[in-house]
Amino acid sequence: MVMQKDFFTISLGVVLTTVNIFALGVLASCKKMMVQIRLMAINLSCTDLLAGVLLIVDTYLPIDISLVSCRTLLVFWDMAVVVSYCTTTVLSVDRYISMTFPLRYHVLMNETRIKIIMAITWVLGFIFHFGRYADEFQTYTVCIPNLYHQGKFARKIDVTIFAISILFNVSLNIIMFRRIINITRVSRIKPLDQNICKTMDNIKIFTRVLVITGTFLFLYTPVVILNLIISYSDDKKFTLSLTGWVSLAGMLCVLNSFINPFLYAWRFRECRYQFLVALCICSEKRREHYRSMKKKCYVTYNISSRDVQEQS
Repeated sequence: MVMQKDFFTISLGVVLTTVNIFALGVLASCKKMMVQIRLMAINLSCTDLLAGVLLIVDTYLPIDISLVSCRTLLVFWDMAVVVSYCTTTVLSVDRYISMTFPLRYHVLMNETRIKIIMAITWVLGFIFHFGRYADEFQTYTVCIPNLYHQGKFARKIDVTIFAISILFNVSLNIIMFRRIINITRVSRIKPLDQNICKTMDNIKIFTRVLVITGTFLFLYTPVVILNLIISYSDDKKFTLSLTGWVSLAGMLCVLNSFINPFLYAWRFRECRYQFLVALCICSEKRREHYRSMKKKCYVTYNISSRDVQEQS
């Protein structure tokens, strides 16, 4: 039986898997990181790790294979993507509420409640995902999941909801970005105010989280748009003509899996010091130095209610 053994793809999968295993280790060691950021980063890192594993495993699949075997891989990766997407959406709303209603947010929200909300989000993500694959064990003839979903009512609802949620996410992130600009203007008026200085540090974290979610949305949007077109199309020839574009969109998803570790695991200060601790294996003195620096860091994007009121 002919196998799809591609050295480049295998190497890509190995590098992607290794990088994300290291990123997960760094994130797991960052205890002082804000729970929302930590959960989101770990969630995305698991998704990216799974993408790397699937790249390796997929190269050993036979070319002439039924769709059920092909989707055995895709179903788990798609599940991770759906759960990650639900997570980023909920945390975008969380950031917006924390910025718009800071006093109420700090009174009502705590780490336990946030973890409960995240657990509910993950459960809903699993349900939303598996609801689309009720006939998973049926045998198909082609390894193109999008073609199988063509014209199906459930799939139309699915991708329509995703398309609407992307618009919602983009709009929400634009609103938050504009608020950040307004708060930054306040800092120019009172540059020596300690409260403002602390707020500016948090804004840097806030901006980095915006970059993470923005990158995730930007690189996964082509997949959602193509799925939307395919689901509403009744022309199979037209659908098959989009196969190349679907492959290109898949490459963007893989690119996102490479970018993410650098965005969330090595840009935040606590993560960066943990990364340096891991690298300085031969120098215990430097390891202790970076450990002490790491203890002084607390990654959060909470913005002072006073500054929010001033900028509004």
